[in-house]
Amino acid sequence: MENAVDALKIAFAVFVFVIALSMTLMLVSEAKATSDTILYYSDETNFYHNLNSSTSNRVVGLSEVISMLYRCFTESICVTVDLGSGNVTEFNPATGDYANRKAFEDKLATYIENNLLSYEGAEFTEEFVEVPVTGIYSTGSDGTEIVIENGTKRIYVTYKLQQP
Repeated sequence: MENAVDALKIAFAVFVFVIALSMTLMLVSEAKATSDTILYYSDETNFYHNLNSSTSNRVVGLSEVISMLYRCFTESICVTVDLGSGNVTEFNPATGDYANRKAFEDKLATYIENNLLSYEGAEFTEEFVEVPVTGIYSTGSDGTEIVIENGTKRIYVTYKLQQP
C-alpha cells in the first residue's frame, strides 16, 4: 500500500510540474509578443513611407545599382539594367541560367567591370514592380488588393540610365 501512495505522490508531483512548465512557457510567449508590439510601435522607422512611390521613381547612383545586382541572387529579385541605345541586360536568378551562386557572381563581376564601371557618377532611375506569381488576388476599384488565396510575389527592379 505504501508503494501505491508513493506512486500517487510522484504522479501528483509530475502533474504539478507539467502545469508549472506550461504556465511558464505561456508567460514567456506572452512577454515576447508584448515586447515585440512595444518595440514595433516605439521604432519610428516603421512608420516611414516612400512618399509618392507609386507616382515617381527614385534616382540612384551606380553604387545602389551594383548593390542591388549582388542582392538579386540571394533575395530572388529580377534586376534589369538599361544603359540606353538597346543595351539592356537582365539578371534573373529564377530563369535557371545560373548553376550556382559562384557562376552568377562571376558573370555579375564581368558585367560590372566591362559595362557599369564606365558610368561612375551617372544617375539611374529605379523602378520597382511587384508581380504575383502564384495565388489568387482581387483588386478593388479603389486600388486595394484582397488576398483570396495566398501566393508568392516576385520583385522586378529596372534601372534606366538618365541621359544628361
